[in-house]
Amino acid sequence: MQFEREALKRLKMWMKGKRAPPLRIDLEPTASCNLKCLFCWTRSKERVKNCRYEKHLTNKRLLEIVDEAAELGVKQWEIAGGWEPMANPKVTFKVMVSIKKHGMFGSITTNGTLFTNRMVKRLVEVGWDRILFSLEGPNAKIHDYLTQTKGAFEKETRNIRLFKKWKEKLGKDKPRYSIHAVLTNKNYNKLEEMIKLGKELGAEGVNFEPLIIWSKAGEKLRLTEKQKKELDVHIERALKVAEELGIYTNVANLRRKELVIKKDMRRVMKRHVSCDGKSILSSPCFSPWLNMEIRFSGRVTYCRLCNDETGTDNIMDKSLKDIWFGEYFENARKNFVKCKLPEFCKDCASGVIVEMQNLRKKLINSKNPLKWIKGVR
Repeated sequence: MQFEREALKRLKMWMKGKRAPPLRIDLEPTASCNLKCLFCWTRSKERVKNCRYEKHLTNKRLLEIVDEAAELGVKQWEIAGGWEPMANPKVTFKVMVSIKKHGMFGSITTNGTLFTNRMVKRLVEVGWDRILFSLEGPNAKIHDYLTQTKGAFEKETRNIRLFKKWKEKLGKDKPRYSIHAVLTNKNYNKLEEMIKLGKELGAEGVNFEPLIIWSKAGEKLRLTEKQKKELDVHIERALKVAEELGIYTNVANLRRKELVIKKDMRRVMKRHVSCDGKSILSSPCFSPWLNMEIRFSGRVTYCRLCNDETGTDNIMDKSLKDIWFGEYFENARKNFVKCKLPEFCKDCASGVIVEMQNLRKKLINSKNPLKWIKGVR
C-alpha cells in the first residue's frame, strides 16, 4: 500500500507537468547463477547476447548508485536481475546494508541457497524489508528437477528456516518473505501443497507467475489443455487453504486465462485504455514514470523484460538523474502514452499487468481526476 500511494503521488506530479524522481530501482548486481532452471530466460542465447556485457558495474559504482538514488528521492529497491544476486555476496550484501542506512525500502529476489548464517542474522538486525524466495515445488523432486540442481530444495528451505529462527530469536518482524514459483506442468497441481509449505516456513505469502517460454526446455513445461482445465480446481482449493491458514496468495489472478496462456500481453495491457496520447492515463503501463532497471552491464532501461537496449545510457558514464530525465526515458514516455509498446511487452508478467491496472483505477477514481489530465512533458 505504501508503494501504491507513493506511485499515485508521483504519477499525478507527472500529469501536472512536474518532473517526479523514480520511485523504484531494479538492480542487477551480478551476471551469474548457481542454478540451471529449465524455464530461465538465460537459456535464450539471443537474449543473453543482447545483454552486451562488454562493460559492467564495478563494486565502487554500485555503492555510489545507492547514494545517488537516496539523494534523488528513490524509495524502493528490487535487487533481482535475471541472475542470482547472492552469487556476488560481498558487494550485494554491502549494497543491501547501504540501502537500509539510507532509510529506503529493500527487497531482494533470490533462489535462497547462498545465504550464510552470519548473513541471515545481519539482515534481520539491519531490518531488511522483504525477500522473494524462488521456490518451484513443495518437495525436492519437483524443485530440484526444475532448477536442475540436486540439493537446491534442501539448501533453500534450510535458509528460509534460518530467517524464521533469527527473527524469533531477535524479536524482529523483518525481513518479511514470500514464496514465488513459476507455474509449470510440474507444479500446477501442487498449489495447495505450496501454500501449506509456505505457512510452515513462516512466509507471509505464496505467489505464482505464469510461464514465459524462452527456450525448447521451457516449452516442455507448458500446461496442456487438459491441465489448464484441471488448474481451475486447484485454484479454488488453494484459495480455500490460504484462507484457512491466513496466508496471502495471488492464485485468484490465475482465473484470468489470458494471464496464464500469455499469447501477446500487449492486447491485454491495452484493453480499456484510450490510447489517445493525451495523458499518462493513455498509457497501458507506467513503468517509464516510476521505474529504473540498472543492469550489470551498466545499461539503464525501465523494464526487466526489455531486450532492446537501443538508445539506453550507461550508468558508468552518467548520473542517475541525468539518465532519468534524459532522452531515452523521455522518448519512452511519449511512446507509451500513444500506446506504442515495444515488442518485449508481449511477454509482460501477469503481476505487473494487474499492478498497473490497479494504479489506473485508483488514478481514475481519485478526487476530481480530470484536473490531472494535462499531458506529459
